[in-house]
Amino acid sequence: CCCCCCCCCCASGANMADELAQTLQQILGTDNEVRKVAEKRYSDARAQNPGPTVAALFQVLSEPQRPDGVREQAAVLLRQCMGKLREEGSTWSKLGEQAHGECKAKLLQLMEGEVVPKVRRLVAAVVQGLGNQLIDIEQNARPTNIDIWPEMMPTLMRIIMDGSKDAGLRADALWTVKEMLTCMWQVMVANGQQTLMVLKTCLGDVAVGVRCSAAGLFCEMIDNLEDKLERDAFTGLIQDFCLALEAIASTGSQEQINSVLQAMEGTNNSVEFFKDRVASDLMPRLSTIATSPAQSDTRRLALEVLISFAEAKPKTMAKVPGYVELILDVCVRFLMELDDDLDNWGDQDDDEAEDEEQYTAGKEVVDRLCRCMNKAEQFPKVLETLKPVLANFLQSQDWKQAVAGITIISQIAEYVDEEVMVVQMVNGVQAFLKAAHPRIRHAAWMALAQLSEDHDEYVTSETVAPQLLPLFLAGLDDPHSRVVTRCMEAFQLYGQEVERELLEPFLQPMMEKLGVKLQSGKTAVQQQTITYIAVLAGQVEDSFAVYYAPLMPVLKQIIQAVLQKPEERTLLGKAFECVSLLAKAIGTAGFRADAEIIMQAMVQAVQTPNQASNDPVKEYMMQASSRICWTMKADFLPFVPHILPGILEKFQLAPKELNDQTRKNLDGGEGDELNMTLIQGTDGEVKVLVMSTSEMEDLQNAIECVHTFVEELGKLYVPFVAQTAQALLPVFDFSMAEHIRDLAFETWGELCKVAREGGQPDVLTQLVQEFLKRVVPKLEEATGNGIDLEALKTQADGISACLKAAGPGILTAQQLQHIGELCLNAMDVSTKREEVEAQKKKDDDEGADDDDDETDEAAFQIACCEVIGALMRHHQDIFVATFLPRCMPIVQQLVQPSMPESKRKIAIFFACDMLQHLETRITAQWPQFLPQVIADIVNPSTDIRQPACYAVALAAKNPAFAQFAMETSQTLMKVVTDARARAKKKSERPAQAAADNALSAIAEILLHHQPTVAALEAQLWSVWLQALPCQEDEEEGKKNHGVLLQMVQAEKREIVGEGGANLPQVFSILVDVYKSDMATEETSKGIGQLVLKVGEARLEQLAQQLKEKQKKKLLRIHREAQQAS
Repeated sequence: CCCCCCCCCCASGANMADELAQTLQQILGTDNEVRKVAEKRYSDARAQNPGPTVAALFQVLSEPQRPDGVREQAAVLLRQCMGKLREEGSTWSKLGEQAHGECKAKLLQLMEGEVVPKVRRLVAAVVQGLGNQLIDIEQNARPTNIDIWPEMMPTLMRIIMDGSKDAGLRADALWTVKEMLTCMWQVMVANGQQTLMVLKTCLGDVAVGVRCSAAGLFCEMIDNLEDKLERDAFTGLIQDFCLALEAIASTGSQEQINSVLQAMEGTNNSVEFFKDRVASDLMPRLSTIATSPAQSDTRRLALEVLISFAEAKPKTMAKVPGYVELILDVCVRFLMELDDDLDNWGDQDDDEAEDEEQYTAGKEVVDRLCRCMNKAEQFPKVLETLKPVLANFLQSQDWKQAVAGITIISQIAEYVDEEVMVVQMVNGVQAFLKAAHPRIRHAAWMALAQLSEDHDEYVTSETVAPQLLPLFLAGLDDPHSRVVTRCMEAFQLYGQEVERELLEPFLQPMMEKLGVKLQSGKTAVQQQTITYIAVLAGQVEDSFAVYYAPLMPVLKQIIQAVLQKPEERTLLGKAFECVSLLAKAIGTAGFRADAEIIMQAMVQAVQTPNQASNDPVKEYMMQASSRICWTMKADFLPFVPHILPGILEKFQLAPKELNDQTRKNLDGGEGDELNMTLIQGTDGEVKVLVMSTSEMEDLQNAIECVHTFVEELGKLYVPFVAQTAQALLPVFDFSMAEHIRDLAFETWGELCKVAREGGQPDVLTQLVQEFLKRVVPKLEEATGNGIDLEALKTQADGISACLKAAGPGILTAQQLQHIGELCLNAMDVSTKREEVEAQKKKDDDEGADDDDDETDEAAFQIACCEVIGALMRHHQDIFVATFLPRCMPIVQQLVQPSMPESKRKIAIFFACDMLQHLETRITAQWPQFLPQVIADIVNPSTDIRQPACYAVALAAKNPAFAQFAMETSQTLMKVVTDARARAKKKSERPAQAAADNALSAIAEILLHHQPTVAALEAQLWSVWLQALPCQEDEEEGKKNHGVLLQMVQAEKREIVGEGGANLPQVFSILVDVYKSDMATEETSKGIGQLVLKVGEARLEQLAQQLKEKQKKKLLRIHREAQQAS
């Protein structure tokens, strides 16, 4: 029988309750075998006799004479019986309608009658759990009661308002309402006056527990009310809430105040609700809690509330008087809560040291405040508040204040824009690297590492590097091991950015010290040393070759010694990394003799059984393989069959649905974090997917490794294309991280390129059609509800990558039109979503705080635009004949000055693609868009100005541009000179990038329309040369520096000057860009040939006018050119 008689009054029911109680007692026992038998007995009873089992659970719960532990277990199991209501075969579905009603009534009865607090809270958890599953109220409905459980809310409200009831019971009733609020807040709104009365009464109750639960309910209520008018109805309770908060903080338990603080964490709704009372009511109370002698976690929660408000609405909070000052004051206090036991601190390694939780919290909140305020363009306010603190602390004799000041520098470095401030920060940190107190030196190295990451151009400049590198050298001998470790870790960031000419004078003394450390036999020291050596090898490249012979035997010895030692996996991985960088330094010929031994060791290392899921060797091995492949090129091919299968196995890693089984299986090991995401299944149910961080990293590293193999081996990879493609397909559905799926799509595009270059047209066609079959339909989802914009953007980017790599003749006219229409429709629907969101925010004067959705929509629209550009790229004639008429009206409409900036940007991107790929086929349509694009090269927004300059550079290659050449070139000169005259700030980088594109446009005009601009030619070349080298846009840098080399080779008078007067300046530019990201391999080779052609005597004259670093680099260019000739 599946019905449930909750009264369980018959003798058989009582007997079953006794049997169940005995089973529960055994489940709670310590005998594993007995427990397993008892668990199976209960599971069988629940599956075979759900009604009587539920009845027995109710009976056990209703008998206070039974042990509390047994009754608690009964409540836990009862909640499981009331769970997963909608699943086929659930216990609830087997009970029947009559039993459902009995269960609901009995639950309320049990809750009201229970006197044991823990049991009562567990029963309350069953009530709210069942309610959350049963209740389903339309968003816009406002019913006065819950139809599916009409007696619940009247019962709970009666209990809450009955002052004669136990305070714990009333608090639990309030908690139950709070926990169900997300699904029944509409009922609370419909009964607005009653809700206000209940909250006001309970917030002022004499029992702290009642006030605590009421405060939680109040916060939850505000968070759930999207409508401003409905929220505002509760503003009269703010004072009551604040008084309750104050009372709970002073007389309540730690658990109670912590629960309220957790409920207070800021959301858009709560910040909007409290904004006028934050300064007067919330800040003083939160500050008192955060700076009081309360428990540390309570103080951190108070700080968390303060920062969460800023993260939810930074612009709003920036306007609150005293807010920034208050939160920073709390952070500074936290930063100085450091351990006085220096010996204890020194005995710990950084990786395993006990966390100084208040210090860590203060440090993180400073960073979070800077980040959100910077996003809202309010960081200068933060900086001005911190300047006097820094001035005081950095001159203090108190080591804790010094550490706090240095830590603040670390946290704000990313957001500081003014070079003057950067100089002051670097100087301050540099002075502390030699401080007497080891914790100050430790913090200073940490700050220097951060500055190296955020302001590498200045920190590694020719002026600063010679000051810092001797300090790095001295830091290797610091008497405190933790300081040495931090120094070496800082060098890992710094060394990767400093130019080899500045680093090479310190190479030998560094290697002498590192050689001693490498032979120390201490694993931790060897790990750091190998990484340090790897950075040196990677940076000075062939200059490191002299260390290959003495180092490689030591590294091979370490590899063999630790290959089978599970506890030394990190050291093994770092050894592989270092070997790969040594291989890069010495080149294929020098490494060939050791290659087979090293590759065999790597394969053996990853095949070692019973390794942890987060085994570090896997990551190091794949990165080392990539680097060795890059070094050896075709000579690496024999190793591919041996290592590729193991790497492709990683492509099978995928997230798992969170259920009881995965909870048991996904242990992940110590230190391995889990990532979670929500997806909606085909049945409409939302599922939780989980995957460990180590598995995600393994998957990403594996795809990156294969991407390198495909890219570096090119058509030689043809034999492995089918195998790789088959392994890659499952990653197309990877939904945990879009950057991983995006990388998979890029790799597929590289496979297409390999098939095309390898003369495999059938394979190419199969790859493209398989990709389009799987991915193009996803764009159709862009018109639905509940879409994942990030995922859709990835799909669009993947289509672009595949079509660009595939080449011409791969699509039919019908396919091209279909894909193009999908993209235009998706862009149209995306625009409509933007308009709906904009309308929602119209009444919210702080709507600009919530611009993430707008950014996501714009990024998706641009991705769709790029797909259309890919269609043009290799199918020009089909596109012009079939789809250009569809696109031109859109471009003409969006390019108009009256359109929003995001739409005009899309129009210019369209124009760039048409100018680049359709060339003269589009000339007749120029009047519809080009005049406006030309006008936009002086647009105040760099988001418009940069693509406009790029478009002009493309158009200038067409003879028809002659009519625009003179006037446009004059405007472009102004763009360049204005940008280059700006102060050197991070915020000015977009303006410099636009100027780089303007330089390309000037060069194209000079190269293709010289007769038209003859009157301005000398001035144009002069402006162009003076603005070089390019500063931000690497692609434009490659173009312009290539042109510069060509002009010098052709001895262009306007470039080399009369009698070669400009050559020192020209060589200064060419030396700087040699083998950098701003020059192609061909250009760097040409620079070397030019240096040889000039001759040593002339080079010596030119070198006299170069900087010291440039002189050293010029010598290297000369040496490398001689070796290559």
